[in-house]
Amino acid sequence: MKKAMIVVAVLGIGFVSKAQTVSFGPTGGFGHSWISNSAGDGKFNPAWNAGVSFIYSTKSNFGLGADVKYSAEGNKVVEDGITNNINTNYVRVPLKLIYFFGSSNSAVRPKISAGPTFGFLTDASSAVSDQGVKVKTDITDNIKNFDFGLNAAAGLNFRLAPRTWLNTDVAFYQGLTDITRSNSSTQHNSNIGVNVGLLLGVGK
Repeated sequence: MKKAMIVVAVLGIGFVSKAQTVSFGPTGGFGHSWISNSAGDGKFNPAWNAGVSFIYSTKSNFGLGADVKYSAEGNKVVEDGITNNINTNYVRVPLKLIYFFGSSNSAVRPKISAGPTFGFLTDASSAVSDQGVKVKTDITDNIKNFDFGLNAAAGLNFRLAPRTWLNTDVAFYQGLTDITRSNSSTQHNSNIGVNVGLLLGVGK
């Protein structure tokens, strides 16, 4: 958590110094997450996130963005009738290089983005269900505190009013670091989902 707060502080200082071309606002999303190399048949695992989004841009087609958000992830598998739910929660900080199509004055503006994502684990648990009996175990000590990967997204920005945008995208995250402390397996986080946010512009 201390690392996350340092990253947030650095981002905040940087964006405030460029306040004349920055927009920010709340963001949230819902989708599906999974963990690679998990034994059993993978099932849909609801994942969600909520936080704040920052965008720095000019009247050109390029921009820089960053999110600071709480992200509930994990995995769900079924093997021999036994369901295992892994719940991992992170503070995630995606950094994004954004390309906006069309003019900055357009009512609807398509965009694509990509960049690295830094994740800081807050807690993790396992819930095993067998014939109606569920056993929940804290597995925070089994998961590494830091996760790193790449994020890519495509979406649309809708102008609601001057300096006010509805921000939407479909984003995919692929973890590149092994999340487990075990030497017997290598596992990576992945998730895909739809995000919606409100961006409020500051300055000219």
